[in-house]
Amino acid sequence: MPEFNATNRGVYIADNLDFLQSLNNECIDLVCIDPPFAKNETFGRKNQRDKDPLTPPLTDAERANEFRLLAHWGIQNKADAEKAGIDWPETAYKDFWAWGKDVHESWLLELQQNYSQIAALIEVTRHTHSDSAAAYLCYMAIRLIEIRRILKPTGSLFLHCDHTANGYLRQLLDAIFGQKNFRNEISFLRRQEKHNLARQRLGNIHDTIFWHAKSEKAKYNIQYQPYDPEYIEKGYDKSDARGRYQTFPCTNESGGNKPYEFRGLTRAWRFEPKRMEQMYQAGLLVQTKPGSPFRYKKYLDHAKGVKLQDIWNDIPAARGKEKTGYPTQKPVALAERIIAATTNPGDIVLDCFAGCAYVAVAAERLQRQWIACDIQPRAWTVFKRQFNKPNLALLTCADNAAPGQQVTPDNPTVTIHGPNQLPKRTTPETETPPPVFRLPERTFKVPASIIPEPEMLTELLKLSNYQAWCCGFANRRPDGRIIETTRNFHLDHIAPKSKQNTGASNDIQNRAPMCPYHNLRKNNRRVPLAEYRQEIAHAGELMVDTINDLINLDYAQAQAMQIYGQAYARQNPMGL
Repeated sequence: MPEFNATNRGVYIADNLDFLQSLNNECIDLVCIDPPFAKNETFGRKNQRDKDPLTPPLTDAERANEFRLLAHWGIQNKADAEKAGIDWPETAYKDFWAWGKDVHESWLLELQQNYSQIAALIEVTRHTHSDSAAAYLCYMAIRLIEIRRILKPTGSLFLHCDHTANGYLRQLLDAIFGQKNFRNEISFLRRQEKHNLARQRLGNIHDTIFWHAKSEKAKYNIQYQPYDPEYIEKGYDKSDARGRYQTFPCTNESGGNKPYEFRGLTRAWRFEPKRMEQMYQAGLLVQTKPGSPFRYKKYLDHAKGVKLQDIWNDIPAARGKEKTGYPTQKPVALAERIIAATTNPGDIVLDCFAGCAYVAVAAERLQRQWIACDIQPRAWTVFKRQFNKPNLALLTCADNAAPGQQVTPDNPTVTIHGPNQLPKRTTPETETPPPVFRLPERTFKVPASIIPEPEMLTELLKLSNYQAWCCGFANRRPDGRIIETTRNFHLDHIAPKSKQNTGASNDIQNRAPMCPYHNLRKNNRRVPLAEYRQEIAHAGELMVDTINDLINLDYAQAQAMQIYGQAYARQNPMGL
């Protein structure tokens, strides 16, 4: 198993993508996150006149300490913070998403080249919802891929969201982790809120928590909820000197048990003879009347409760000294339930959206190792407050711990690390990618073309010596030789379908192999390929010397017509 290369009880102030990429493969047992919800709202201070949301308010000493830490990391102003990939302390968190501000082009290119299904899902979201929702999914996708990489085969992810994006996130998680590794969609009742019903819809009183496992080997420790008081009153309706109890049959006529004689009665008893005698001697067997079958007692004190289900309405909101002032804070008891269910003492828990510290506090209480990451330096102030409250874990928070310092159990210290103090990754950059689902080829009552698209792509690439028709892109070996493969190519239309008046817009004579980058841009523009090639050349994006080095489109279309004719002849040998 790869080495855990971060600092136990370490709080990292950094862009969590940089932080996740610095962690070794398969070194984390549980990731529990409460990421942005794509609410299109602003949280915290909207301007300098607004009151700081922290409760109690931020002190001058705390604010000064935040700026002192930033200066120690070489960050003197807001521009330095942006360059380091973190937020400036006085900046409100804005849960707005846009391509131009929040999405790196390299993210989308990586998804298109290596995770085409995820890229397709993001593009569908763009068309069915909005650019903003698609930008949010792209932001989350590139991080969730890293989260899957760092989870052990026995690990799990719990992701907290609400109705704003949960339908899209569920599809994204299924694409990355595999639908077979989906475990539960948990409904968590937000007990702390008062809900004024909207006029045209029901009130929203619950959040969603998605649980996806890394593999079928994922840990699960069965959890129980207390019985409902009404059930106790009706079910445990008998009592003796040992306490309240109820009785259950000792017979199991339909369970395949062989009958045998016990204390003068022959029945198909539920338990083996030795176990029945032990229960009898312990006073756990009773008869409702002489000669009736024995029943066994189950005492309330020995009952574990109801096995945990997927509706959680019994966890109170963060209250009292646990509260930080942030409106989106989740209760520590919520994280305790998740951690207890899917990890064992000593396992490693990660929260990489850790502003309120609730996961770290729960992990410390349950004797797990933990690490946390947040983009906002104010998170360190919250961590220091939470870990120095009497009703939480009593730890020391060290502002000046050496980078990479490993904390031992007999030295319970929480350490702070800046964006230039991330762990050193020792496992290789290449790892097992997320599962790719190879669906069987579909058939249609009326096919769009008589040639399947994979066959189209292969035949058209042969015409251009496996170079993209848009810019000359090709998969090459280190010595420059072209690799004959369809990988990293997309099929697009030579003339946009919207400008075609025939039913042949999807046939091979109107299709062209494109590189992912230009395919996406051309789709957004909806221009003919010949015109778009001129734009590529003008922008200096050709991968050949001139447009004349690209395949001639008139020649290509003529050859494609021959390929179509041959396919038609094979399908209709009698000319019908």
